[in-house]
Amino acid sequence: MNTGERAALQRDLAALARGDRDAFDPVFHSLWPLLRGFAGRFLPSQEAEDVAQEAILRVFSRASEFDVKRDALSWALGIAAWQVRTHRKRAQRRREDSVDAILEREDRSPTPEATAMAGEVSVLLDRALAEMSPSEAATLVAYARGDRPDLPGPTFRKRVQRALTRLRALWRIDHDSV
Repeated sequence: MNTGERAALQRDLAALARGDRDAFDPVFHSLWPLLRGFAGRFLPSQEAEDVAQEAILRVFSRASEFDVKRDALSWALGIAAWQVRTHRKRAQRRREDSVDAILEREDRSPTPEATAMAGEVSVLLDRALAEMSPSEAATLVAYARGDRPDLPGPTFRKRVQRALTRLRALWRIDHDSV
């Protein structure tokens, strides 16, 4: 906000404090983007909109209390800061999280259904490995664990490829899946 806009805000808010209703629109158009941006620096976007609305409502409801000797922008930003603080305290008391925080803290633990399915697949995989030759099974287990036997890289990769081909064939026979 440049000095000319700041002076206009000072003049319009002083007029609104005196009861001039024509000053409402200029004050709103001057303050709304500033209050929304101010709240957006401290809160997630959706919450910032709500807090900025609360702040602008407080500015208008308390306009008659505005001391024309004070800076209008500082006064309005002080009200916005108080609203941000109030919003954070309420959320903290309720132990609420913002939508963004909830999305960031997405539960990565497996569901009971996923755990049961993983158990079934593990049993089926153990059965298939038991049908394979011991060297093929050992190769796949070493590969799954990230272990690397004392073999040249190409040799180990070829053994893994052959063992996986055999495992896929056994899986198709037992489960009719592709």
